Amino acid sequence: MRLFAASLLLLASTTAPMAAPNIVVIMTDDQEDTGSMAYMPKLHALVAEQGLTFTNSFVDVSLCAPSRASFFTGQAAHNHGIKANNPADDGGWEAFKAKEDNALPVWLKRAGYKTALIGKYMNRYGQQSSFGAWLAWAGNILNIEFKGPTIGNPRDWVPPGWDLWYAFTGSRVRYFDYQVNENGTILEFGHRPGDYSTDVLKDRAVHFILDQSAKPDPFFMLIATKAVHDQGKRALPAPQYAKAFEELRLPMGPSFNEKDISHKSLKARPIHGVTKAELTKHYRAELQSLQSVDDLVEAVVDALKRAGKLDDTVIIYTSDNGFMFGEHRLIGKSAAYEESIKVPLVMSGPGIAKNETRSQLVNNLDVAATIVDLASASPGTAPDGRSLAPLFADAHAPWRSAILLESPINRFQFPAKRFTGTRTATRKYVKYDSGFEELFDLEADPNELNNVAADPAYANDLAPLRELNDRLKACSGASCFVP
Repeated sequence: MRLFAASLLLLASTTAPMAAPNIVVIMTDDQEDTGSMAYMPKLHALVAEQGLTFTNSFVDVSLCAPSRASFFTGQAAHNHGIKANNPADDGGWEAFKAKEDNALPVWLKRAGYKTALIGKYMNRYGQQSSFGAWLAWAGNILNIEFKGPTIGNPRDWVPPGWDLWYAFTGSRVRYFDYQVNENGTILEFGHRPGDYSTDVLKDRAVHFILDQSAKPDPFFMLIATKAVHDQGKRALPAPQYAKAFEELRLPMGPSFNEKDISHKSLKARPIHGVTKAELTKHYRAELQSLQSVDDLVEAVVDALKRAGKLDDTVIIYTSDNGFMFGEHRLIGKSAAYEESIKVPLVMSGPGIAKNETRSQLVNNLDVAATIVDLASASPGTAPDGRSLAPLFADAHAPWRSAILLESPINRFQFPAKRFTGTRTATRKYVKYDSGFEELFDLEADPNELNNVAADPAYANDLAPLRELNDRLKACSGASCFVP
């Protein structure tokens, strides 16, 4: 009888739903996933070895504000409508503000979570409205100070759903000399070593975690760094890391300053005006600034241990988009190439396998859907992504076969380079507004050197990819998942 009772108790304990975990997201800015994580030993030891590394993680749009809008809404850019950083292109916070009442932090609050944002929110948050920006420009010309209207009274505006709001605000989102809005109070930071923004965010995150030590409710915290985004020509490392990697060379694979791009849509000139030495400094500065992010990861894990919360916390590390350092003659992002769209994604926590990789196609929409799923929250919009939970313990769980890629909008770009694309495990198809098509065989040509869209040998690939791309660029909810 005792054995039977014990068996019932064991069954009950193994079938009872897991309590909602704490969720910590660390999001960098412009971190490519073609090797930078190899220079983050603390992230590797404390998160990757304790969880999963997704080796094929992408973003829907390779640009800051559209990617962050997808994270907060769970929707692809063609559904949330934000495809630019600039309000002149209906982008940035000016466009996103109307969506704040129905976004991730609001859903998590309703699910019983305490919420915190620490760091970068949305491009142009706390800046003047587009009209105010024009007035300021005119004032500079006339030497008159015009105080134009702002967007939602940003000096004390805290979006709904956040218990702790500790966000970069105003026009100075920098490594030094910046402002932070802490729950409506504007804090000023200068140029002392202790003002380095990644370290300031680290200390505030640790403080928030330790405050939760004796509290039973789960929490969600987004830590979004300025790193590794450039400030002027390149990222700015903390003083203690300014001399790191001084002997490191710029990676220059087969696609670097590509010789022949006549068969591609992006007719960029050979890299000029920026020397290899400058690009090398830019690359080293990214890795140098990541050392402070690595310290942040370590501090967060340590604080979770001290607070007795580590075993109940899912940690997610990712970035808003990738970055190209001369690949395909391009410097920056917004393109459909791998260096631009591929981002780090590492997850650890309860129920997640340890020290394993997953090669399935995943994206930032899936990250949003996963958070909603883990929190048992009710989203106010149809999720275009799919929770990654089935992959946590099963490397062979049924998964999607294709993802959508979308381009930003820039009305001042001529000729326009807008596109939609579809990436599968072995192919990438891209169609530009001009009608030009690209098709890359990623198995035979992982560096995307040869556009085979006009090659008769790939005709059987091209037709179904065209059809699939037309379907995905208008998808919504479950129809965005291609088995």
